[in-house]
This record gives sequence, C-alpha cells and structure tokens, in this order.
Amino acid sequence: MASPAGHIDTVLEARAGILAYVLLALAGAALLYPSLLHAVQVWSTTEEFRFGFLIVPIAVALIWWRRRELRLSAGGGSGWGLAVGCPALLVYVSAWRMGIHALAGVAVSPLLLGAAIYLWGWRTGRVLAFPLVFLAFGLGVFRGLLDTVGFGLQQLTASGATLLARGMGVPVVHDGLNLSSRTFDFVVAEACSGMSSLVALLALASLWIYLSRGRPWARLVVLASVPPLVIVANSVRVALVLLVGDRFGEAAALGYFHGLSSLVLFGVALGGLLVVSRSVRCQPFARAA
Repeated sequence: MASPAGHIDTVLEARAGILAYVLLALAGAALLYPSLLHAVQVWSTTEEFRFGFLIVPIAVALIWWRRRELRLSAGGGSGWGLAVGCPALLVYVSAWRMGIHALAGVAVSPLLLGAAIYLWGWRTGRVLAFPLVFLAFGLGVFRGLLDTVGFGLQQLTASGATLLARGMGVPVVHDGLNLSSRTFDFVVAEACSGMSSLVALLALASLWIYLSRGRPWARLVVLASVPPLVIVANSVRVALVLLVGDRFGEAAALGYFHGLSSLVLFGVALGGLLVVSRSVRCQPFARAA
C-alpha cells in the first residue's frame, strides 16, 4: 500500500505537470496572438478572405474529432521536435519583425507541430499534422495575393468569359479587363477574379482528401484540379453576367443576378471537384473518433 507521503508526492507531480502545460499554452498563445490578430484584420477587411473565420474552428474541430487517437498516441517526447520547431520559430520571429505577416502566419503550423513532437512524440505529431497545416489557409493569406495571383485570374477570367459569351451569341469586345458591347460595359474587377473561391476551394479540397480514402496520386489530382476548375467556373459566371447584360441591360446584370452568380461560381467549381474526386476514386470515409 502506498504511503500518504507517496500519494501526496504523486498528486503534487501531477499538478506540477498540469501547471507546466498551462504555462506553456499561455506562453504559446502570447507568442502567436499577433499572427491571429493580423489574420482577423485581413479576414474582416478583405471580402475575398472572409472564409478565414472558418479555418481555425475547423482545425480545432478536427483535433477534437481525433481526440481518442491523440490520447493513445501521446508518449515520450522526441528531441527531433526541436529540429522542426526551432527553425519555424526563427522564421516566425524574423518575419514578424520585418512585417512579413503572411510568412509569420505560415510559420505557425510547423512551430506548433514541432512543439507537439517535442512534448509527445512523432505519433502525436502525425495525428496533429493536418489540422495544424490547415491553419495556414487562414493565417497565411495576405492582401498582396489579390495583386499577383488575383490579377492573373482576372485576365484568364476575362479571356475565358469572352470565348463563352461569344459562343452564346453575345457580341463582346475584349480589351484587357474591359468587356463591352452596345448594351453594357463591364470591368473584371478584383472581386470578380475568383481569388476567394480559389483559396477557399483549395482549403476545402485539402479537407476533402484528408477525410477520403484514395491513393496518393489520386489525392494530388483532386488538389491540382482546383485552379483550373475555379478558372472555368468563374469564366462561366462572368459569361452569364454578360449574357444577362446583353439581353436585359447592364443594370439587370449588375443587380440581383450579379450577387446570385457567386453561387453559380462556387456550385460549378464544387460540382467539378466532386466529379474529379469520383473519377479518381478518392471517396470519403469515416475516421475513428
């Protein structure tokens, strides 16, 4: 039978361990708070990245969903976690000091992963890998994407929409990002680039293949299909706006239908993603809770 003194020592050790984890969590929260705050500012002020508000809750939900596996995987920590976490910490601090907030946000994922491996080992790291990497879709976005990738998408959308609209009998004059005819004069603006759908669908496709059963090459095909699907879907959306503008006037196209066409974009892209996933036999399955 254990002595009262031994029992007290055990209780004190357990409490000390809990206190250490609480202090570690608070220190980590204080370190990462600036990145989360900056990300929230981007999500709040940039319509194309509003989906970012869903990323952190989804990551937390995935971790909660696999809580049983986490309990079973936790063991002795591995010093290799420092090899992952320390470079990430260096990148995080350096990027933040230089004002490269998106890079600091991306560095959060390997930083947290390295800490998990160091504390609980590689098995726990494997369980947490996807939810932590998934955070990059929210913490790593920045407004400059609209000026680089977004501008390229605007050009591709303008060209694709012109071809589709002409195929539907709409006499479109294509001049850069300007699409015009005798009844309308439209500009493919940043909001029409499809940038928000591209990043959101990449996040959704990543989540889909994480929850799916399929060969590695099939999962890569699903993920790689997102950019062309978004370009095609966005071209269809803008072409339909041009068709409405040609038949009913510019005011009708820019009114209720313009907002409704966003659903067309996401619906076409999502439908295409499901078709690609099914064609390569990348099907969802239930993981252990």
